[in-house]
Amino acid sequence: MIESADVIVIGSGGLGAATAFHLAKNRALSVALVERLEIGSQTSPRAAGMVSCLRKSDLMIDLVKLAAQKIRQFAEDTGEPLD
Repeated sequence: MIESADVIVIGSGGLGAATAFHLAKNRALSVALVERLEIGSQTSPRAAGMVSCLRKSDLMIDLVKLAAQKIRQFAEDTGEPLD
């Protein structure tokens, strides 16, 4: 078990896992991802509910497209299959 981290992310749903991944990869930070269940197995209703807000402007539509692109690249970026 680690003793310290630059950043602690609580919850490993889509938002938490992506946040931890990008902080560790792009900022070279020590990141602790805390989850009581299996990593990536849950998502909160709040995070899931944000999707409906994403279709209200051109900027948000562009963000959805970028997110879809990142999902397609997941295995290449992480070395892990996206099941």
